[in-house]
Amino acid sequence: MTTDLIKTLLRHLPRYAEEEGDFFSVSRQSLIDKLCEQQTTVERTVAENTIALIETLLDTLSVLNATYLQKGEWCFVSFPAQMLALSVLTAWSDAESRLFAPNFWNTQGISNDKRNQQRDSLHFIESARQQNHASLQAQPIRYCYVAWGIIKLDGRILFYQREDTQKRFDKNAGDFVLIGGRSNQYDLPSTADMPTVVSQLQSENSSLIIQALPETLKREIREEVNLDFEKHYQFKPWRSLKPYQQVQGAAPNHALTEYYIVIYLIELTLEGYLCLQQQYKVNERLAWFAIADAVHGETADNKSSYIKALIDDFDNNREGLISELTALLDSFSAGYLFAPQNYALTFLIDAERPISAGPLGKGKKLDVVLTSRLAQLLLGLAAHNCGFEFAATEKNIAFHPYGWIDVSNCPKLQAELLQLAALLINTDVVLENIHDTLFRLSISPAVIYFDETLFTCSVTKADMATTVKKKIPLTIERKAITTALGVTNVKTETFIVTLDFAHNLQKISNREFSTVYWFSVTWTWLSYKLKRSRSNYVKEKQVMVVRR
Repeated sequence: MTTDLIKTLLRHLPRYAEEEGDFFSVSRQSLIDKLCEQQTTVERTVAENTIALIETLLDTLSVLNATYLQKGEWCFVSFPAQMLALSVLTAWSDAESRLFAPNFWNTQGISNDKRNQQRDSLHFIESARQQNHASLQAQPIRYCYVAWGIIKLDGRILFYQREDTQKRFDKNAGDFVLIGGRSNQYDLPSTADMPTVVSQLQSENSSLIIQALPETLKREIREEVNLDFEKHYQFKPWRSLKPYQQVQGAAPNHALTEYYIVIYLIELTLEGYLCLQQQYKVNERLAWFAIADAVHGETADNKSSYIKALIDDFDNNREGLISELTALLDSFSAGYLFAPQNYALTFLIDAERPISAGPLGKGKKLDVVLTSRLAQLLLGLAAHNCGFEFAATEKNIAFHPYGWIDVSNCPKLQAELLQLAALLINTDVVLENIHDTLFRLSISPAVIYFDETLFTCSVTKADMATTVKKKIPLTIERKAITTALGVTNVKTETFIVTLDFAHNLQKISNREFSTVYWFSVTWTWLSYKLKRSRSNYVKEKQVMVVRR
């Protein structure tokens, strides 16, 4: 019956000349009359409803002249508009006609080209619908519930390369988003009624789905970063964004979408932190962004972030967003067990009692006797804790930030570390141990110093003799250190210091001077001066690192 009505209507539609622009209109009532005359079994109300339905369709396609339509008449706006109307209605009336191939919208086992064709079609239609909506508030046809997680370390935030990066309709859309992703039906308890769950996922502002977003976050973090909840991290809500609309979606799920996004703050355990370091090395889809780069959408290596929904939630106040993100605590803290103020632990070379400890300038050797091997092991731990780079390392040791080493594949070193920990148990030298495989000196690097024999500092004779310069370069060199973990690199740094400071160093030196003044001073004292008096001596510090 329906196809017969449309076939009848096709014969009585208005026409628009292909050339010169001649046309004629047909009244709505005359079309209803024609349907009733030629389809005698059709009631008038059915004919009226059919014409109303098709008129709505053609008006949606923008092929009818709006001025004529207000007068109750159908008139095409052009010959191409007439062809589009005839194409759609002819396909509608022909059981064998399709606007798309019968399997065009299948999504299982299709190529990326097919997916992109589906997305392109939806993008064209949905973008046009959004842009041409009379009130500019088109109704979304897709809803997404998203859980994002913020992992922040050292002023940087972790991002993950999003799906569908090969083609972007929005040229400003970055390829990297915060870790996390979209909720699906499997994030809800298995006892939940599946039809209800799927319906809610495709409905606006569903409290049922929003309440399930923590499970979404756990699943996404496991998939993207290989971290497990509780073992590797905890989290808490930070911000629920206002609903955000965009024609968006990975192919082929592309439409005017309304997003409901909740952002959570991630707090890593030690195991989680170390696991993340390993994941970052092997997972190319992970990237660290400095906060300002993340907000402005770019980094130095041409990677680009995409957090437009968050920026919009801050009413495009990017500086305000940068300030809020900067104020967030890091997702992991070193948490040193020993971090006193105005205190020094000095690690000595070739000493029977290799540690001096106490208030600055008043340290005494600790009453602990170590073998040469254990002393070298302790020195290696201290060097790694202070960030010394190693030119060569022992096999099967994994070095981690904040002074941690993993010796799970090195049984001999594992046994030595346990022995060392037992000897140091009643001292200020805290050796932290996780599962007998992860070890570190749990001491703040700020209180760790090294034997003065490892260091020399120098200035040129010409600089010392100057009467013009107020500040001169002072060069400090740290020698290579042989430890049980490996040999450290030589390191040279140059500081800009006041001339008075350099002369004070000269006064406490008893060396003979030639073209270069070499100062042999107590390194604990000099390090203390450079660290604590930075505001007076090295405001204009310039650092040069030389490795050899």
